[in-house]
Amino acid sequence: MNLFEELRELLVGEVASKAANLIGEKEDKVKIALEGLVPTFVGGLMKRASNEAGATTLMNVVKKGTTEGSIIEQLDDLLKNRESFAGFVEKGNSVVSMLLPDKKSSIATMISQFAGVRNSSATSLLSVVAPLVVGKLGNLVNSQGLDKTGLANVILDQRSILLDETPENLQPKMIDVLGLATFMSEEIKPVQFATGTIKSNTTQTITPKKTVENRPVTYSDKDYDAEEGAGMSIPKWLLPTFFIALVIGGVGYFAATYDWSKLRDNSTTEADTSQTEQVTNVQIDTTNLPKDTIKSKIDSTIVPAATSTAKTMGVSLPNGQKLDLAEGTFNYKFAKYLTDTSAKVNQTFTFDNLNFESNTPNLVSGSDKTVQDLAKIMSAYPRVQLKLTGYTDNAGDSLQNRKLSLKRAFAVKNLLVANGIKDLRIDFTGKGSSNPIASNATEEGKSKNRRIEVKVVKK
Repeated sequence: MNLFEELRELLVGEVASKAANLIGEKEDKVKIALEGLVPTFVGGLMKRASNEAGATTLMNVVKKGTTEGSIIEQLDDLLKNRESFAGFVEKGNSVVSMLLPDKKSSIATMISQFAGVRNSSATSLLSVVAPLVVGKLGNLVNSQGLDKTGLANVILDQRSILLDETPENLQPKMIDVLGLATFMSEEIKPVQFATGTIKSNTTQTITPKKTVENRPVTYSDKDYDAEEGAGMSIPKWLLPTFFIALVIGGVGYFAATYDWSKLRDNSTTEADTSQTEQVTNVQIDTTNLPKDTIKSKIDSTIVPAATSTAKTMGVSLPNGQKLDLAEGTFNYKFAKYLTDTSAKVNQTFTFDNLNFESNTPNLVSGSDKTVQDLAKIMSAYPRVQLKLTGYTDNAGDSLQNRKLSLKRAFAVKNLLVANGIKDLRIDFTGKGSSNPIASNATEEGKSKNRRIEVKVVKK
């Protein structure tokens, strides 16, 4: 089932025309907004349904919607006039608040910028999409007898086509807004939640509480102060004081004898984010990706890079860290560029030593070293912001090439995030076979065209 296609057919026709008239926006812009809202809202539900609490909430909202009748069948009446539309939007707003409460404002802002509509219009259109998605899910629940596990898996099954169904220029922003970077990299596995069903005929034996007798309170007249003065009693404070002194002494001994120079030499730069996404061995669905003309299992890139005889240079970073980089390599030139205060932004560099498994966004073993060194450089320059752009050669379908190039740039971003770089510092896109830097008539030229470029947006 392609949930996106069914919803698009429902929304982009007459619904878009009527909604545009009711909110005072141009119909073509409303269509663009709806085309972006459908995958965005469904993408948010995917992440929500991946855990039991989210799946339970989704099931409750779906069941409540089905008891009120099919929203899809009522659609014509709800779009009849401004009064009925206002009620529709109000209901939809409550659905969004229940399912994606922390994303409502950021989604509206994103769609407003994407489609060129007012923020208030984007909010209203989100409130139109939400109950219709829930209504479509309600039909599935009723027709297939789904429980919350079945409903969650129906939603999660759509993940493999989420990027394909999202407008290309909306994909990076949507992933950032919904926080899907890690989620999209995880292996797709069916979920299984406990039913939590309680039998109605279950009886519970209740044991009567024992009666507590009200006895009179008596107080001892024993002289404890006098008793403490007798004999050789040990003061209560002595034992805790002994242990505290022991700990302090141990810490002092460690501080005096430890070789602190090792810590300074081996320390790595502190991650510049308090919440990093642990994304390694990135796995992204690669169904129907284009076949490159090179038949080997590795898509190698040929870019100007240091040869084996290139001199290795020690590059000192502002945070005290030192990297050994081969002269002329991507990271060497990038680090030198950042030290030049007169160098302007929008400078573009091309990765070297960055290879992917053929027809996939999976990095070949050894390629991650280049990305890890870039992460160390970025950690030393916390103000730097980048845009990654992926390219392919011209073999295969142009649309599939764009998707492959996007996923490869996305994989590089994920690895940077996994190495401590803030998600918001890295934008990414994929442009497929456009902007070739060499002729696609030769294998060498095609290899040069398969590349990831790094543009410095902010220094």
